[in-house]
Amino acid sequence: MALALTRLGLGTLLLGLLLSFHSWGADTSREQQLISVVQSTASFAEKNAACWELKRVGTAQSVPALASLLAEERLSHSARYALESMAAPEAGLALIRAVEKTAGPTRVGIIQSLGVRGEAGAVEALSKLLTQTDAVTAAASAAALGQIPGRQTLAALQAVQASKLSGEGVVQQAVVDALLRCGQRLLASQTPQEALPVFESLFRSQAGDAVRLAAYRGMILASGENAGLKLMASALVGSDGPSQSATLGLVSDFKGTGATATFADLLPRLSPLVQAALIGSLAQRGDPAAAPAIAATVNSPDRQVRTAALAALGLLDDTSSIPRLAEAAATATGDEQAAARESLGLLHQRNPAEALLAALPVARPPAQAELARALGERSETQAVPRLLELARGEVESVRNAALLALARLVSPAQIADLVSLVTQAKTEAARSASAEALNTAFQRLTAKFGHVDTTPLTGALGTASSEARNALLPVCSGLAEPQVRTALRAALTDSGVHQAALRALAESVDPELIPDLLQAAKATRQANLRSVAIAGWIRLAIREQNTTGGDRAGTGKQVEGLAALLGTPLTVEQKRLLLSGVANVIAPETLAMAAQLLPESAVQSEAAQAIINIARSLPDSAPAIAALKQVLSSPEQGSVRQAAQTTLKEIEARADFLTAWKIAGPFRQAGEDYAALFDIPFPPETEGTGDWRAIPAGTDPKRPWLLDLLKALGGEQCVAYARTWVYSEKATSARLEIGADDGVKVWVNHKFLHGNNASRALSPGSDKVPVQLEAGWNLVLLKITQNNQGWEFCARFVNPDGTALAGLKVDANR
Repeated sequence: MALALTRLGLGTLLLGLLLSFHSWGADTSREQQLISVVQSTASFAEKNAACWELKRVGTAQSVPALASLLAEERLSHSARYALESMAAPEAGLALIRAVEKTAGPTRVGIIQSLGVRGEAGAVEALSKLLTQTDAVTAAASAAALGQIPGRQTLAALQAVQASKLSGEGVVQQAVVDALLRCGQRLLASQTPQEALPVFESLFRSQAGDAVRLAAYRGMILASGENAGLKLMASALVGSDGPSQSATLGLVSDFKGTGATATFADLLPRLSPLVQAALIGSLAQRGDPAAAPAIAATVNSPDRQVRTAALAALGLLDDTSSIPRLAEAAATATGDEQAAARESLGLLHQRNPAEALLAALPVARPPAQAELARALGERSETQAVPRLLELARGEVESVRNAALLALARLVSPAQIADLVSLVTQAKTEAARSASAEALNTAFQRLTAKFGHVDTTPLTGALGTASSEARNALLPVCSGLAEPQVRTALRAALTDSGVHQAALRALAESVDPELIPDLLQAAKATRQANLRSVAIAGWIRLAIREQNTTGGDRAGTGKQVEGLAALLGTPLTVEQKRLLLSGVANVIAPETLAMAAQLLPESAVQSEAAQAIINIARSLPDSAPAIAALKQVLSSPEQGSVRQAAQTTLKEIEARADFLTAWKIAGPFRQAGEDYAALFDIPFPPETEGTGDWRAIPAGTDPKRPWLLDLLKALGGEQCVAYARTWVYSEKATSARLEIGADDGVKVWVNHKFLHGNNASRALSPGSDKVPVQLEAGWNLVLLKITQNNQGWEFCARFVNPDGTALAGLKVDANR
């Protein structure tokens, strides 16, 4: 704790020390000044700081002063810390002498510093301490000797080991660790053979498995290639765990001549556990010479060995094992099957596709399926002709695997081949699988090229059998092409494929078909098909259109479509479907539609949920409040009622605020901050143009009237614009109350009315602007600056005396 505090306070202490040096005069060198502090009656803190500074600037001149502190319990650490990094031999000698004059933790620290220095002159003194009855001192001495190179060090450690004087426990472990360090140092030197006796003695010792493993590894590396290879072979066929583990860890990188052949020849003689481990190590060697021996173990009775062998063959690029891998992939399960499949995908010889294709004719059907799978996953496009042949075959598993591969491999020019697979299929299962492959191929190619010629598809839709056309029509759903659109419309009038065409229309991604879907939803008489058409229209006309930010015209068409469908006879299921669409169209008309269905008990819950969803986002609060009160007066209970109550409170809290806005921005100008940007005009205020997008209100339940620009746009040192239209039945005087974080400018009907260039937090109504509203729609435009942190605003119209101004309507989409 004292040491930690000393280090933490070092900067302060050094500052004080240097200030005191200044008073002593500038003619004395820094080192001499520090020495003077060490030899003075200065405080502990000053001497401690001086020692730390001498570590950086000290020379042999400072050794005597530092040496005088080595025996002092409080300052010994700082003094030896300075001495241990000095190149001067006097520093090492001082530490050696101090060993004899100290005891306990102080001596142990000095011993550690001798080890850090690698002090050769300390070997004799440290060797004597190895037999100390004080185990901590003896262990520290052994550890320090392990850091000091030289034959004298090694001899001292070996003598203690041989005499058993190191005893047991911490001292013995320290001696063993020191000998390992000596061996490793010799191994890295120019005479690695000198390390062999060190490792041999450690391997024969009673040390634990970890030491014996490290020692055997050292023996192999110190023995040279031939002798080392013999040691490895002996270990592998033996039963000693540490030597086996050491060997297996070296197999992948061992450079001995004929090593791969030696290891491979040993495989049949090994236990399953060692066999599997050696196979993995041979795979890491990457030498194909091991492949035949590994391939022979694929039929081992041990699952672990089989799995390791199958995984290794892929890493060794052994194309001759393809038939064996394909058969294993077809018949095995779990990890074994996964290993075989992965190896088929890993082969990287000059032309593995040729080898895979060559294996196809002679393979059993299950293996053929695996080979087809591998060709697809490897993206071997040259395999397409052969895969087309397999896809025309009668074995279902092979056909399906070939079709899956074709879906990944065909080019736009080969789409016609897939279409022909559908039209020529002899069974429903074959037609369905072929059509699915065609659909997948179209989606992949369209995503890649943007457009794919659909002539083969649309041609078949006009000439093929009704069975084939029924299989092909679902493919049309994923394509937004004029030819496909025409073919799909024609199919709707064909009684033989009408149902399939209607279902394809209901799943279409083509927005051009929205009117066709609406017409089908109105005209279809069969209840289940009508429900399919309604669901498809809601998906395409409402949900998907809304995700792309539908405009006012789009909302109007959605409202018209919903009204048209609600005006026809509907089942309960169809009403629920329509309410799911109603809930996603925010308009007064849809609020009224949901309220109209609220009294019907069968759909009451769905109607209530739709009202809540619309009311939450409807700019006009009056009808929203009325509809929510209608929900609360109905028998509907539970979570829906609670949601209605919560939504009603939120809307009432923001009722007189303007919450329907569109925003544009952020706008910046290089080198200008928010305050300068306040007076720089951007297109929304000069031309009215901009990338206007809706901003949601109510993102903060505690402040439902808040519009959060930071959440919508992000950024600092910029500005944004917000605009909306407010309808007044007659011309009237009003007051616009604004809160903004940060500054704000205000225009009403293109007339500038107010500006406040500020950096502040939002406070509702902090800016009050007199306004003359015209009869009809009035354009309101705000410019809000952003310094940093929060960026938000709120606004409302009130009477000039501050009382509520009733009868206003708000619309951001005009």
